[in-house]
Amino acid sequence: MLAVEKHVLESGSIDTVGTVGILELHPGAINSIPSKSHIEIDTRDIDEERRNQVIDKIHETAIRITKTRGVKLSEFHVINQDPPAPSDEAVINAMETATKELNLTSKLMISRAYHDSLFMARVSPMGMIFIPCYKGYSHKPEEFSSIEDMSNGVKVLAFTLAKLSLQSTV
Repeated sequence: MLAVEKHVLESGSIDTVGTVGILELHPGAINSIPSKSHIEIDTRDIDEERRNQVIDKIHETAIRITKTRGVKLSEFHVINQDPPAPSDEAVINAMETATKELNLTSKLMISRAYHDSLFMARVSPMGMIFIPCYKGYSHKPEEFSSIEDMSNGVKVLAFTLAKLSLQSTV
């Protein structure tokens, strides 16, 4: 886990992230040195090459740890390695224009999350609209957005689609 953090930070980019989402230790007793562990790591970046370099460095460190600690790495494999999906510039411009026309504030953001947009970008121009959530929480029980923020999000979407419908290039 420390190697994940180390190599993500060494990338030098705020766009490189890494998460240890699953860690299973066996036998799982507080007073026993684990005899086996299972770890799953999620590494993302808007730059595919940089992300892949981080994954390679994590793998190299795992191999080095096996030698220095005298433990066995039974497997290290990549489950999924989809390329990043950038939003389409025309879609972004239409969203920004819609937001301004509605007198709303906006902020350009990068989402590294695994949204449907990752796959939609393969077949169509894509962009995403996020609305404010309580403390920025997402996918947590505390997640909350006001009716006003949800309504504004729908309005931005409607205005954006109207703008895009008038363009022949999208």
